[in-house]
Amino acid sequence: MKKIFTTSAMLFCLLALQPVQANSQLEGVTVPDTRVVDGTTVKLNGLGLRLATMLKVKVYVMALYLETPGNDAATIINSDDAARIELHMLRDVDAKDMRKAWTEGFEKNYQGSADLSSELAALKAATGDLKEGEVLAFDFSGDKVTVSSSGKPTGTIEGTEFRRAMMSVWLGKKPPNKEVKAGVLGMK
Repeated sequence: MKKIFTTSAMLFCLLALQPVQANSQLEGVTVPDTRVVDGTTVKLNGLGLRLATMLKVKVYVMALYLETPGNDAATIINSDDAARIELHMLRDVDAKDMRKAWTEGFEKNYQGSADLSSELAALKAATGDLKEGEVLAFDFSGDKVTVSSSGKPTGTIEGTEFRRAMMSVWLGKKPPNKEVKAGVLGMK
C-alpha cells in the first residue's frame, strides 16, 4: 500500500511540474497562448474574425502572436520583432480568391513607396486552395516572412517593406473588416 501511495505521489508531482499551456478560443477555434518563431517565443496578442460581404460570411479566425504584445497598429507594423499570423479557415476559399484578397489588401493598406510586385507574386505563388479547418500561417523573423499551409512551408519572402505590407493588410487603415483588426489588437 505504501509503495502505491509513493508511486502515486511521485506521478502527481511529475504531472504538476509539466508546463501548462493556456488556450484562447473564438468561433470554435482554439489556439495556444504562445508559439515559437525561429527560436523566439511569441505571445497571443488577440483573435479576430474575418467577415466577408454584406452578409457577414465567416471566413477565418486570425490569431496574431507578437514578441512584444501591444495594441498600437503602427508600432506592430513597423516592428522587427518576431511575430506570427495564423488564419484558421472556417470555410473553403480557393486560391484565386485569396490571391485577389492579397492584391486588394496591399493596394488599400501599404503606405510605403517600394515596388513590391515581385514579393506579392511570390506570396500569391505560396498561397493555394484552402479548406475549412486548415491553417495558413505567416512567421515574421527579421526581414523575412515564411508562409506555411497546414504546417508545411510553401514559401519565404524577404524584405522589410514586404513584412510591413503584410502586417498592414490586417492592421492598416482599411483592414478586410473592423472586427478582425480590433480582435487581433485586443480591442474588442
